[in-house]
Amino acid sequence: MTTQQLSIFLENKPGQLVRVTQTLKEAQIDIRAMSLADTKDFGIVRMIVSETDKAQEVMRENGFMSTITKVMCIAMDDHPGGLSKITELMAQADVNIDYLYACITEIGKNAYIVMHVDKEATAEKVLQEAGIKMVSTADIAKS
Repeated sequence: MTTQQLSIFLENKPGQLVRVTQTLKEAQIDIRAMSLADTKDFGIVRMIVSETDKAQEVMRENGFMSTITKVMCIAMDDHPGGLSKITELMAQADVNIDYLYACITEIGKNAYIVMHVDKEATAEKVLQEAGIKMVSTADIAKS
């Protein structure tokens, strides 16, 4: 099961992120998870949003270059070692984690990690066999 992620490419200068967040606010799109990575000149904002296609459309209308990527969103127990279990499973299956970021919905419930891997089918199989739940874009939008 995969989730859609919106990646937005920005110049690394003041005010760019506020333009992104204001654009989404005006379009009534909720941000469910977000990561920002930068280089000297550019940044990549990766987001799980309530309406991915609509978000990409409004980003493009406002002059931002963006892409939609399939990622895995995994519900894990919110306690010490929850993430360690998942990274250990990936390493044992020879799956490389290209990047990941996390978000928490309610304290004491599940935490979610968004993960992009090099062997999606293998990762999905390993997680299913371990009884680890993956969630869809629709599931995240409800939380």
